[in-house]
Amino acid sequence: FYWWAVGVVKTEQRRKQSVLEQCWTIGVQSLPLVALLSIILGVILSLQSALQLQNFGANIYVANLMSISMVNEMGPMMTAILVAGRSGSAIASEVATMKVSEEIEALEVMGIDPIRYVVVPKFLAITLTIPILVAFSIYIGISGGILVGASSLDITPTIFISRAAGAVGLNNIVKSLTKSILFGWIIVVIGSYFGFSVSGGAEEVGRATTLAV
Repeated sequence: FYWWAVGVVKTEQRRKQSVLEQCWTIGVQSLPLVALLSIILGVILSLQSALQLQNFGANIYVANLMSISMVNEMGPMMTAILVAGRSGSAIASEVATMKVSEEIEALEVMGIDPIRYVVVPKFLAITLTIPILVAFSIYIGISGGILVGASSLDITPTIFISRAAGAVGLNNIVKSLTKSILFGWIIVVIGSYFGFSVSGGAEEVGRATTLAV
């Protein structure tokens, strides 16, 4: 955390464009997977909620339930799970491979701190990208709910969006994005920890990656 804070203003011992490269790898390349799972999740949440609420003639509240669920819990949690499985495993595998191939020791011999060179760019990148991924997940998930509302529940998109916006406040959004950043930090720390803890041959790389996930 210290080097992450320092790395915001000091770029020594860090490759140029390394943060942008990690933003592309962790953030942009995760968008298709996040979009796919989020729209499926939005459709399922809407359908299951409607099955229960229609018993009380309260289908209109599907929009409220959907938006609150996606913003408060499902958006941050599902995005973090996807990033942990995809990028967290990649971080552990990359660091473990560097450790096994003695690249980490080579960096230390050259007077370069491996944490600042390898981990800090990933830390900065995930801090920047995971809130955007969560916001994207929430947007796509609610879009799935809008599709279900318009096709099966006789709720027009305008009404759905209006009720969804009214159910969620700024406080919910801030909590959701803050939670996502904490999840992202945990992913990088755990992935890096298991990567650096590798000892032995190449077979340990797979084991470290599995343990990290």
